[in-house]
Amino acid sequence: MKVTHDTRTQPETGMQSDDDSTEDRDTGESQDEMKIVPISTKDAQVLQSPLLPLTEEKEEKTVLGSHVSSGDPNLLRNVAIQLRKKLTPGVTAQATPHLTPQEYIDALVQNMTLDQKLGQMMIVQFVGPEYGLAISTMISQYNVGAVILFGVNNNIQDKTQLKSLTRQMQSNSKPIPLVVAIDQEGGTVDRLVNLDGPRPSEAEIGATNDPNKATQQGNQDAQDLSSYGINLNLAPVVDVTNVFNPQLYLRTFGDNPAKVTKMAGAYLRGLQRNGKVLGALKHFPGLGDVGADPHNSVPYLYRSKSDLEAIDWAPYRVLIRQGDVRAVLVTHEIVTTIDGSKPSSLSYKVITGILRNELGFQGVVITDSLTMEGITAYYPEAQAAALAIEAGSDLLMGALTPNDVANMISGIKQAINTGEIGLQRVDESVRRILMLKYQMGLIRIPTI
Repeated sequence: MKVTHDTRTQPETGMQSDDDSTEDRDTGESQDEMKIVPISTKDAQVLQSPLLPLTEEKEEKTVLGSHVSSGDPNLLRNVAIQLRKKLTPGVTAQATPHLTPQEYIDALVQNMTLDQKLGQMMIVQFVGPEYGLAISTMISQYNVGAVILFGVNNNIQDKTQLKSLTRQMQSNSKPIPLVVAIDQEGGTVDRLVNLDGPRPSEAEIGATNDPNKATQQGNQDAQDLSSYGINLNLAPVVDVTNVFNPQLYLRTFGDNPAKVTKMAGAYLRGLQRNGKVLGALKHFPGLGDVGADPHNSVPYLYRSKSDLEAIDWAPYRVLIRQGDVRAVLVTHEIVTTIDGSKPSSLSYKVITGILRNELGFQGVVITDSLTMEGITAYYPEAQAAALAIEAGSDLLMGALTPNDVANMISGIKQAINTGEIGLQRVDESVRRILMLKYQMGLIRIPTI
């Protein structure tokens, strides 16, 4: 059964999930029968750099190949060794050079295979409470960079099980640690309610009009999540609700952009204070003035650009300028005044034109699930993955099986072969993802 990232609002109890995650779809195959589609070894162009390649495997001339290239399992250590040799050739005594995070990340990207890079751009889901075959294959063979946990997928049973699961995933994610994500909003989207008890919704916190309440809840969520090995919370919701939308019921701070900005900013500061858990604003470009559900169709947002700037995008603009925003989740809707032909998650005009260029966001852009009916009704997953990257997205959500991952990666490679996606564009995303992992404390800068 395939679970899409949902935005519905029934409370989660045990195996039931919410926010961006409830529509089940039969894939027509059991996990025992999954067909693993092979993907390629590194492309020669990917490793053109001043640093020597860390492995001696044969490089293929084409991007599409016949087997999976796992890359160097000791990438972090070996890049550090190369950097030491490069920066201190034959020198016996000198001050320790200062290596910036960006320099180290650049060196890692230069020495990653194409398969490693594309794997880092996947945020996958899986079924079951244990570290089973599907998630093991996606992590070990396909080098996926992120995993999202859902109650409806039976990923969350009790405290001991959840801690064990995240530890196993991290211990098998070599050489780069995982982003482990969840939607923990409180209220109707409370993934951990059976572990830690109920947490207040954004609507309840917003009703107090007290930013300190939001900060306290952000801090509490960070403590809860970090204790389970979860490092990314897909929250806060910064939609400004102006019409009734059942999928957003009790999930927003209010109907005033100034209030939403104030409360969301306070929550985000509390969440990110300990440096172990980061947040993601959602759902860009805004669901506050639509009533349709992207799980069933693509909503249309008809606001003028001036209204979008004054209402829907105001929280993003202010919070991005404050420097606290590390990630933004983009939903599926047609913004008629910006791009009337493509859903926002696949639109260059929306993601690169508005979010990156006009609002100045240079962090990680995460797609909402590409397996939602609002996308799959129009685009197969391979094409959707390629279009999302062309649009400017970094982390692609939705894959449930190794076959899903392979299909998405195959679609991206086809677009690379045809010139629709450049290798530089892939590198840009991987740099952002690795920087996010550095900000989480998952990647440490070596002493050289």
